[in-house]
Amino acid sequence: MKINQSCDTENELICNFNRMSNIINLSQAVTQTHDYQSDTRFLGLAKSLLIDASAYEQLLAQPGVSGVRTYFAIDNGNLTIVVVGVDSLGEDCTQGLILGNAEPCPFSCPTNSPLL
Repeated sequence: MKINQSCDTENELICNFNRMSNIINLSQAVTQTHDYQSDTRFLGLAKSLLIDASAYEQLLAQPGVSGVRTYFAIDNGNLTIVVVGVDSLGEDCTQGLILGNAEPCPFSCPTNSPLL
């Protein structure tokens, strides 16, 4: 699966669509996050996980990285995430930087977010 093609003028519209397909509006985000938070299967789990922007910037700056993949994980019994770079063929770049140690909400929650 290719997740990010090299864009030339011929394929620019297709490439822009591929990049935009991960962008949702606030209404969708609110619905999805509230559905998760009210689902009894996930009660008591983290509502969100925070990773510093500079960590993502370093991950994305690695040679060959064209996207990110987020894995759900458990750390000391708590829900967390592990984030790896992904190459243009959709393969994990596990030899480079890997992000983790995300700060969970309820311990690190925004004070005024419509997503909570």
